[in-house]
Amino acid sequence: LYANSTFLDFHDFIQRYLNFDPHQLASFFLTDDTWNKGLELTLIDMENDSGAAAIPMNSIKISELLKNKKDKLLYVFDIFSDRCFFIELSDITQPEADVKYPICKISVGTPPQQLSIEDLSAENIMDIEMDFDEIVNDIDPMDIDINPENYPDEDF
Repeated sequence: LYANSTFLDFHDFIQRYLNFDPHQLASFFLTDDTWNKGLELTLIDMENDSGAAAIPMNSIKISELLKNKKDKLLYVFDIFSDRCFFIELSDITQPEADVKYPICKISVGTPPQQLSIEDLSAENIMDIEMDFDEIVNDIDPMDIDINPENYPDEDF
């Protein structure tokens, strides 16, 4: 994505890339180094009588909030069961003239199926509620190659 892209642009890219239904609610959360949620960026304006409850995705550029390598985001794509992607800024570079953006350079794991309200049965919810520590323990950081130079530029 470009520095002047909004979080809504980022949301739209994720939705298209994963063939998700873009009409379902989603949010980005800025996080600290241990993935604790901070500021929320919502798909719809959540303003209430006491002011903004969160910032709408379309009103803020990515470059306004993500400024440093290792900045982290949670992208909650399934609000009802709190399923999310963990996103970390790995590099900030100048766009290349011959590359069509946006592109995905690094992806680890298989994206989960997006569930609708109709898909939420007790059995599905139990499958979804895996402990985060179990998931993280299955990933060996030494097996993850995060050097973008080792991945071909593919248009996604």
